[in-house]
Amino acid sequence: MTHRVRWSRKTVVGLVFVLSSGSAAEAAKVKLTDGTEVSGTVVGRDGHSVMLKLERSRVASIDGKPLPAPVVEGAPAPAFSVTDLSGTTQTLGSAKGEVTLLHFWASWCPHCRHDVDLMKALFARYQGKGMRLVTVSLDQDMNALTTFIREQALPYPVVAASRTPDSPESALADHYEVRGFPAYFLVDAHGTIVKIISGSVVETHTDLESLLTGLLGAKPVAVSSAK
Repeated sequence: MTHRVRWSRKTVVGLVFVLSSGSAAEAAKVKLTDGTEVSGTVVGRDGHSVMLKLERSRVASIDGKPLPAPVVEGAPAPAFSVTDLSGTTQTLGSAKGEVTLLHFWASWCPHCRHDVDLMKALFARYQGKGMRLVTVSLDQDMNALTTFIREQALPYPVVAASRTPDSPESALADHYEVRGFPAYFLVDAHGTIVKIISGSVVETHTDLESLLTGLLGAKPVAVSSAK
């Protein structure tokens, strides 16, 4: 899977910088063809690129713009205001009060498909009862996406990231630093990210419902996760 990343990678003279918030291994000194010298950990190379891992804290800016705060558990969730396919505006910002489950997926992704029934069940059980589910499709083929939504009778909001280029919708995955999907961001009523889940919650047997009901202060109920 590949998708556009606006500010987490930067290519300069054939060198790809991969930012990291983890601990760095022993650094190597790299000199570029324009004379610039940088240091970092070489994590790979091929016929076209050399991948250099840098500590995020070392990067002052990219293209003159400072990096936003890292999207990690315990950090404020990036604010957004986007329009879903039904024309409804979905926002996350100063107006708090609801638990938000933000779900990134694609219709052609088999791991995402495994979670569809669970998402339907959670939506039916908890939407409007202190929780809201906002899903973001990263499909490039809008016809395939709309067909999937119709065939699966998806009841929950779907934001199409590729529907309008250079829009808030298309930038949402970048703002949340999504590296793969499905990806889940569970945000509490105060706007803080309390859990980030990468991969299918069904395949990994992640008890997403208990995490959700724990934030809602509700007793977990039986929710089917049938594939």
